[in-house]
Amino acid sequence: MTILTIILGLVVVGLAVALFFQLRLAKQHEADAEVLLRDYQRRIDEQQRLLDDYQTLQKNFDSVGKGYEKALLAFDKLEEEKQVLTQVKESLLKQVQDLQDVNGQLQAELQQAKAGNSVADGEITLR
Repeated sequence: MTILTIILGLVVVGLAVALFFQLRLAKQHEADAEVLLRDYQRRIDEQQRLLDDYQTLQKNFDSVGKGYEKALLAFDKLEEEKQVLTQVKESLLKQVQDLQDVNGQLQAELQQAKAGNSVADGEITLR
């Protein structure tokens, strides 16, 4: 019976050692799982930040695109207004030139009229 008791004792000690190693291994797996979970959560957080940054950049890009489009439209409008003002300026310059020409003709006619009146006054006084 002592051999049986010794064998039974060795089996119990062997099972106790195996249980100890099994518990130690379970704790190690739990710690490893915790580390993996933290790493996974950190990566998810990083990806979420990247996604948020990407969405912010996309909104900014859209805003810049709209601003650029508005600037181009404003530039086109200014260009059209510049052409209209150039045409008005040319028209006004032509009118000024025409008025100066008419003024010159009227001045010449006035000079001729004055010269004609002076001659006519001179004939009246001589008679």
